[in-house]
Amino acid sequence: MKFQCGKDLLEKSIAKVESIVPSRDTQTLLSHLLFTIEKDHIALTASDMESTVRITLLAENCEPGEITVRAKKISEIAKRLNSDDFIFQAEESDASGDDTSYVVRVRGSGKSSASYNMTGNSRSHFPGISHLSQNKLSPIDSNILSEMIVKTVYSISQEDNRYIYNGLCFIFDGSKLTIVGTDGRRLAAISRDLKVPVKNISVEGDVVVHARAIRQLQRLLDGGDEVFFGVEQRDIFFRVGEAELSSRLLEGKFPDYKKVIPQSLAIEFDINREELIKALSQVMVMTEPPSHQVRLTIENGQMKIVANTPDLGQAEIAIPIQYNGDTLEIGFNALYILDILKALTCTLVKLAFNDANKPIVVTDLQDPDFIALVMPMKI
Repeated sequence: MKFQCGKDLLEKSIAKVESIVPSRDTQTLLSHLLFTIEKDHIALTASDMESTVRITLLAENCEPGEITVRAKKISEIAKRLNSDDFIFQAEESDASGDDTSYVVRVRGSGKSSASYNMTGNSRSHFPGISHLSQNKLSPIDSNILSEMIVKTVYSISQEDNRYIYNGLCFIFDGSKLTIVGTDGRRLAAISRDLKVPVKNISVEGDVVVHARAIRQLQRLLDGGDEVFFGVEQRDIFFRVGEAELSSRLLEGKFPDYKKVIPQSLAIEFDINREELIKALSQVMVMTEPPSHQVRLTIENGQMKIVANTPDLGQAEIAIPIQYNGDTLEIGFNALYILDILKALTCTLVKLAFNDANKPIVVTDLQDPDFIALVMPMKI
């Protein structure tokens, strides 16, 4: 089997799929990419068993077949090969074993390009990618979906013991899509109206997409193509240009985000987003992970932020604000607020509070359909 294609095109395609390859799994087929060679194109497939991604690109001089090669090595070759062309050829080796093995030869078209020999294996037992017919898929603008993910993805839990929190929840209501992320200490939610109602979303339980699949989807969205998506049983499907992604949904009940959003707020004021980012970044020098605790004091005309860590030191900064009311002192994780602010693009944000034991509410003055909450810390 063989093919030839543009080196840069292949390099970009590999970069879009290889991130799903498990970094700690170096011995099994999951550390490989599957090359499916057809008459005039090739398809690259990667999988971590829960999610599978496939991207198709044009090729020439093709001899059809399927082969798996180590993802990390073929990626390094594609990055370093000094050539406009990528020429791939594989032949069965004489090695004995249960599965067919191959000798793979890769080279460029110029005299200054290296040539490589590596091993390959048959596609036996390699996960396939599931498909959903086009009539079951719904369109969404890639820029809208990308923005929704950016404004929520930071709130996904990193703790495996809260499995349902390890992804983003997609909530469908006719032509309205809401995406919510939470780790129990912070929450972000955003809603958007779609051009057409979502089709055929009939699934038991919540539609919660794992963080690994979300990160893979973000890489595919870089191309700016229109996105088609659908849900069937316990799988979600995305089609972006020549790329496809399928992923198993997380099992469990996602919390009702509306129940934690305060219905009324005692203290509210607007503040410049960039100015607050700079202030928090400065005082965070005197915090330590994982708490990154700071103390916020709000009083007439001023917001003071203080970081005071025993055996480390103290930092403080004061920012003028348009507020004349009762004094409030509240503690929080500065990194959590920074994550929210950095995901936004607006000039002003609104900070809102009730008391030292209730969530801090952050809203975007240019986006009424976005809200983020951060739970306070004891001080």
